[in-house]
Amino acid sequence: MDVFGVSIPNFLLVISIFLVTAYFYGRKSFGFFTQYGIKGPKPTTFIGNLFEMSKIGFRQMLLEWKKQHGDIYGIFFGAFPNLVISDPEIIGEIMIKTFSNFTNRPLAFSVDEYSENMLTVAKDDHWKYLRTVLAPSYSSKRMREMVPLIENVLKTFEKNLNKIADSKEAADVTTLFSGYTMDVIASTGFGIKIDSQENPDSPLVKNARKVFDVDFFKSLQVIGIIFPNLIKLVNKIKPGATLGNLSYFINFCKELVEERKREKHITGRKDLMQLMLDAQLEGHEKLDKKTEQELKLENVTDWRTKRGLTDVEIIAQCMVFFLAGFETTASTLSFFVHSIATNPDVQDKLCQEIEEQLGQESPNYDNVQKLTYLDMCMDETLRLYPIGILLTRECKEDCTIKDVRIPKDMAIIIPVIGLHYDSRYWSEPEKFNPENFSKENKAKQTPFTYLPFGGGPRVCAGMRLAELEFKMAVVQMLRKFRLVPCEKTEKKIEFSKTGLLKAKNGIWIKIEHR
Repeated sequence: MDVFGVSIPNFLLVISIFLVTAYFYGRKSFGFFTQYGIKGPKPTTFIGNLFEMSKIGFRQMLLEWKKQHGDIYGIFFGAFPNLVISDPEIIGEIMIKTFSNFTNRPLAFSVDEYSENMLTVAKDDHWKYLRTVLAPSYSSKRMREMVPLIENVLKTFEKNLNKIADSKEAADVTTLFSGYTMDVIASTGFGIKIDSQENPDSPLVKNARKVFDVDFFKSLQVIGIIFPNLIKLVNKIKPGATLGNLSYFINFCKELVEERKREKHITGRKDLMQLMLDAQLEGHEKLDKKTEQELKLENVTDWRTKRGLTDVEIIAQCMVFFLAGFETTASTLSFFVHSIATNPDVQDKLCQEIEEQLGQESPNYDNVQKLTYLDMCMDETLRLYPIGILLTRECKEDCTIKDVRIPKDMAIIIPVIGLHYDSRYWSEPEKFNPENFSKENKAKQTPFTYLPFGGGPRVCAGMRLAELEFKMAVVQMLRKFRLVPCEKTEKKIEFSKTGLLKAKNGIWIKIEHR
């Protein structure tokens, strides 16, 4: 075939047309932000800005982009546009004042039926209903009821601390805390004992680690972002594969639900599992889309009285409770230990407060509220090391906030890490300084610049439990042990390229008897 007087074989012409078409298809959305006058890093065909992120990870890239592009800029996950916002006033509007327009979280690709029914992913009235069902699990009354269960877990925790101290060897405390948090979750949420602390290589802990240890940029999630249609097939073949290979937890939680249903004769259960089973309506344990539509659900009351929870939803919340609670609190405890081991003056002050306020009284929901300096240290740990380094929201209808036009269906990224390290809001932001959260300094804090648990109605549901198990573990640990750096203690922690903030090489310290 002749093209412009040049003879080209047909197969080369077809290949050329295909490549050109693919090139422009892979860039079809890259002019999106131009129409709104929003700048940002230059995207690459098909993959958007994922390649830049893969080189140094989400955490560092978000910090770099903030320096380069300011508080508002656009990036692309594949061809999927995301508006990044670090302006606290706009964030406040999104999270609180106009929350009804930003209720949902965006997904760049489809997920399986279990993942889409998780509280963290659910949308609109579905999310509201799940939240109302789960809310009593985190009431003050329920927190007090959990204390004896956490105390039992702490006995094994203290025994393991003694073993490490007796060995006089350095230890990676991430393993220690992973077992502790998993045992707390199993006991408080499901009334089961799994002995993760005694057996850190138990299937539950090993599979949980697999979910969070995956390099995000080598995961199926990236394939889903670049080729969203392909991932639909994967979800049908292997449910749970997209969000970190959750198949083990799907099966584990299915068995938990079935076992609890077989134990109907046992009364007095007050845990999360029973709360969800009590929210089921007979005959609605399994619902297809057609039957659900016929129920004509118009509000949350209709969801509760006409529909109830399905088995799939219960299994989905079990998975969230296990996985989200396991990694986040364990990592926070690990980063806290690194911070006070490398700041002995802070550790001494903290020990003094525990001794003066509690004496030998066992930590519980009420008395740990007296430990104001411990609160400051916990808050500062979460500022310096926010486990969720970004938050996401989705715009339902076109709107303008503070002269920024946000179109319908726009995915919003709120870079928590960028806010927590912004020198406009924090003095010496890279330094561990609990005084950032003194009563005086908290009163001066700019709203929506500190978001370790998110904010607004969609704030982390498990925040109170996370804080309670954190504080009880710290009190029990610092009463009898001193934390000191060792040769393997990193002065500056290196982070993995995982979705949540995680120490790449673990957190190594020495634990000594006091």
